[in-house]
Amino acid sequence: MLRKRGVDLRKLDDIEKRLRDLTEPLNDQSRGYEDIFELLEDLRETVLDYQTDIHDQEYNLITPDEAAVLDGFRFARKAEFRYSGHRGCLKGTREDVLDGIELWTRDPAKPPVYWLNGLAGTGKTTIAQTVAERVFACGQLGASFFCSRDFEDRSNIKLIFPTLAVQLARKYTDFRSYLVPLVRSDPGVADESLYNQMYKLIVRPLNKFNISPVIIIDALDECQDEEPASAVLSILGQFVSKIPEAKFFVTGRPEPRIREGFRLPMLAEVTDVFVLHEVEPSRVDNDIRLFFGHKFSDLARRRSLDDWPTKEQLDLLCERAGGLFVYAVATVKSIDKPSTNPRKQLNLLLQSPESSTREGKTRLTGNTTLDLLYTSILQEAFSDVNGPDNDPMVRSVLGAMILAANPLSPSTIAKVLGLDPEDVFPLLSLVQSLLIFQDQDIDFPVRPFHKSFFDFLIDPDRCTNQRFHVFPPEHHLQLSIGCLNLMNRTLKQNMCGLPDGVANSDVHDLKDRIENFIDPALRYACRSWHTHLVKGPAISLAAPKIDSTLRQFLEGKLLLWLEVLSVLGAVKNAVNALQAALGLSKESPTLDLAHDCHRFVTGHFEIISASSPHIYHSALVLCPTTSIVRKLYETNTQPFVRVVRGAPVSWDSNIAAIACPIRIYRAAWSSCNRFIATSSYNGATVVILDSVTLQRLQSLECAPEETFSAQIGALIFSPDSHLLTWVGRLDQHVYIVSWDLQTGGVVSAITHHDQRYCQKPNITYSNDGKMIGVSYSYSSDFMISIYDVVSGIHMYNIKPDVHGGFYNPRGRVLAVWTHGEFLRVATTEPQPITIWEVGFTSRANFTLVETLYVPDILDADIVIAPTPLATYRIVLCREGEFSVWDTGDSKFLLRQTNATSSSSFTFSSDSRSFVSWDTGSEVYIWKEHSTGYILHGKLESRTKFTTPLLSPDGESIITFGDSRLRLWHTENLHTTPSSPTTQHSEDFVLDFMSDGPLAVVTRRQDNVVVVLDLKSGLPQLTIDTGMEVYGLKVIGNTIAVVVDGKVITWNVVGRNPLPGTRMGPEDSTQTITFAQPASPVIVAAISPDLHHIAVILEKFGTLLYNLSDGQKFEFSNAMDNSLWFAPGDNTLWIAGRNMVRSQPKDDEAYNALVVRDIECGPRESPWRSSLGYKVTNDGWVLDLEGKRLLMLPPPWQSDAALRVWNGHFLALLHGSLPESVILDFEP
Repeated sequence: MLRKRGVDLRKLDDIEKRLRDLTEPLNDQSRGYEDIFELLEDLRETVLDYQTDIHDQEYNLITPDEAAVLDGFRFARKAEFRYSGHRGCLKGTREDVLDGIELWTRDPAKPPVYWLNGLAGTGKTTIAQTVAERVFACGQLGASFFCSRDFEDRSNIKLIFPTLAVQLARKYTDFRSYLVPLVRSDPGVADESLYNQMYKLIVRPLNKFNISPVIIIDALDECQDEEPASAVLSILGQFVSKIPEAKFFVTGRPEPRIREGFRLPMLAEVTDVFVLHEVEPSRVDNDIRLFFGHKFSDLARRRSLDDWPTKEQLDLLCERAGGLFVYAVATVKSIDKPSTNPRKQLNLLLQSPESSTREGKTRLTGNTTLDLLYTSILQEAFSDVNGPDNDPMVRSVLGAMILAANPLSPSTIAKVLGLDPEDVFPLLSLVQSLLIFQDQDIDFPVRPFHKSFFDFLIDPDRCTNQRFHVFPPEHHLQLSIGCLNLMNRTLKQNMCGLPDGVANSDVHDLKDRIENFIDPALRYACRSWHTHLVKGPAISLAAPKIDSTLRQFLEGKLLLWLEVLSVLGAVKNAVNALQAALGLSKESPTLDLAHDCHRFVTGHFEIISASSPHIYHSALVLCPTTSIVRKLYETNTQPFVRVVRGAPVSWDSNIAAIACPIRIYRAAWSSCNRFIATSSYNGATVVILDSVTLQRLQSLECAPEETFSAQIGALIFSPDSHLLTWVGRLDQHVYIVSWDLQTGGVVSAITHHDQRYCQKPNITYSNDGKMIGVSYSYSSDFMISIYDVVSGIHMYNIKPDVHGGFYNPRGRVLAVWTHGEFLRVATTEPQPITIWEVGFTSRANFTLVETLYVPDILDADIVIAPTPLATYRIVLCREGEFSVWDTGDSKFLLRQTNATSSSSFTFSSDSRSFVSWDTGSEVYIWKEHSTGYILHGKLESRTKFTTPLLSPDGESIITFGDSRLRLWHTENLHTTPSSPTTQHSEDFVLDFMSDGPLAVVTRRQDNVVVVLDLKSGLPQLTIDTGMEVYGLKVIGNTIAVVVDGKVITWNVVGRNPLPGTRMGPEDSTQTITFAQPASPVIVAAISPDLHHIAVILEKFGTLLYNLSDGQKFEFSNAMDNSLWFAPGDNTLWIAGRNMVRSQPKDDEAYNALVVRDIECGPRESPWRSSLGYKVTNDGWVLDLEGKRLLMLPPPWQSDAALRVWNGHFLALLHGSLPESVILDFEP
């Protein structure tokens, strides 16, 4: 053991105890024995330091390369005990507690988890610090994480496991040999779910190398956690039995989520619990008396105070402390100040009357009050501050100090509030006894030394002196305005001096640049102004005070602010901030500006996140021409690219879009509207997305034994959005998997044998989220299985049956939903519709709730949607028509005939909005008005796979099913056929003329081919093909097009046709027919010699025709999205998702395609131009030297083949654009 290299510290403790036992009866008044004890303490500290140095050397054995990899990992850098800023226990205090913990750390028979449970102020962190120091010195400490609400990284539960893993890697060579390669290959593991983090970063390596560390997590209650039971404890409970050699020491207040976490069955049975505030009061009082005696003895010696303090004063101090060490520490700090007389200060504190207000959060006995102490210190500190005129400044400074999202230094507080640092620093120094504060350092972050001071200042019932009371909404608004003013004053373009056009990841010294060139106060303002805004007063009160400052910021500093957030990796803050600004500006002239700014950020989120310079070079270039942001900022840069044709004119309703490498079969909105869950066909890939940016938040995985190949049936969030449940089936087995979204871990995995084969089982959650009902509908009846969602225990089945003559529901099930504590089922046979109810938590019969008679119901397909008023909206659908009946008012709210082919419907949670659609048709959005539902807007569903899903609030829609997932906002939808959403550039086919700046483009449905001048973007020649065009090729002066079963050519005379020239079918020069199957053509390509044509058919995949002899070759791959022939060689290139396949154009060799990476594609392809320009896999357009010229938005990145290069011109053909876009990279 490592202890052999040092000294066993317990031996020194034993020696000291024996000496005290021997000397106590002598009652010697001299200092001889105390000197011996102090010498022994010095020896103990020296040995502790020596052993600490030994283990510090282990940390230094890491190689520079390993250190670089770990330093680049995302973790909290100052969360371990050596950086916590806390001191350990005073020697001689808390010995019983510490001895018990030390015994637990050394005894392998003890449970692997220890919870030090204590109320505020009872000394938990001090004990944790002491434990950490001791087990580190003895070589047992593997890692520690000291949580703190004052620091963003130390209150982030997503950083706990990565931070522990980095510390374990620094200590253990074997652990490091596992973690470094993992982090190098997959740095994103730090952003995965807590479940994946714990499993990959902690459990696997500890098990692999049989490592047995002590791991400390202090103040877990100070981490941000939305779970009813602590997410970290939930994960710990799932894995602790799998790492039996490790021990976890956890401290935390007994707050509900901490208590519930330790009560989880999987954790309760493996945890020792020590309740600190239930220690015998006399023991705690003795420790506090010892603390006072030691501190005051030292102070008396330094200040030459004889016979001070008196025994009576110590007795009164201990009585007032009432078991709270925080009281003792604050008292000593307030007395031990160079500027005060200790005798006088102690007398003032003890002469103050008892507080009349009980402070329930920290008070342990009737005589204990921190309020009295805090009030006395504040009154004494500010007694000489010049009159009430300075009270607002005092409150502002105190408010900024306690309400800041992260601890701020006096200099930062001054800059944010617009004050002189020379005023702020002295004010804070007056109350430094209540703060973690560093004399003579104006840049040291200051914060309350204990959370109880924060609680005191914001509670008007406790802080009764209005000079010091902080009213959070008022001070949050003040901080928000201060942050905006600071940004308006100091933001500048390219503050970090980045080379033009680089991605943030290209800049190896980016962190140093941020530290050197962006002031901490400005960093704070950029990150946090909106957090203060949303915590401020009501909109009606805040708007008049902040509107003009906000408008000035958005008009002049928006892109500069986004630059800073980009390099800080905090662009999501911009989305949240602009959403807050939208709420503030609803009745303000700033509304249009704020909306445009929000669309700019959400529409270009990936670009802004990837590169600060490309906010200008990519996002601004691709911005609509009428955008307010574009008009305000387009003069700020010289872009690398010019949009020749197809620039969007205005923002449409498509808020965001992402490429989907795996096709989405099911999706679900969370009830809070914040998250979207998507699943592949078999549930192997379940992804959680942000509902504003579509940013991937986490991927959910089953353990290997719980991985199913089942076809997905349903996906649903729990009512509180904390859980997600997936149900699918394989043969006669139904699988139900539930995940905890906070941890990413599997909560339960259930298997049900269904011999009757319900094809699409459905799920319903109970309102409290504890139970699920899985409903199985068959041809003549149904069954509902009730499960406990956490334990996975099957409670019982509910089936229709006859009991004592009682009639149960029969017929077809229309819907199953939750109503209060009950499950409701709507059935029909076919008339009337009956509503039945059964309890969720107890076995019972169905009860008939009501019978609904609906006019004109016969022969109709029925959809039923309950409303919050316990009425129903019933859709009756027949071919070519549908109607909506309201059972509350007994009337039709909508009758729609001969206008849509809708057969599918989904409603918002309040039933005031719904969408209707049919396979391959447009999607219609309907909203309720005073007279009923009216058409609000529509989207065009471009493929038979596209499915829309309405958000619970009815404000947003996602469409999915093809290669993209799109997010739409219903507010901006159009109802006219001229809507931009009804025309898509993937309908266009395009090629370039080989000589001259001319492009040839056609829209398939228009039956027209147009030759465009690339300099002006104006048409030069129009050809009427007479038929829909699927493919196009320019060969010299010949334009060849592919129509149904034919290739038709036209000769274009001269290199520059006269503007306005028109040609028709009668002007064609050649027609070649081929035997095309009866299947719609997706896209076609013609070889440069006109000998071959390749087509992708909707049902037959890819086919190749030899036009000379009519021979046909088939490549069966329906996932291809484009193909083309490389000019000048005999190669056909076929593009699928993120890969291309090449094939020499040799009729005998078409049996084996060569699969290649996109970046290995040929020159003169959608990825590469003859001048060396190319498009990379991640969507960057690079020049010959590798300079980044443009970043394509994410939806364009997967559609690699829907591009055409011609020298420095690039054509983009993409379905989210109303027409083809042509870009010039030599503007």
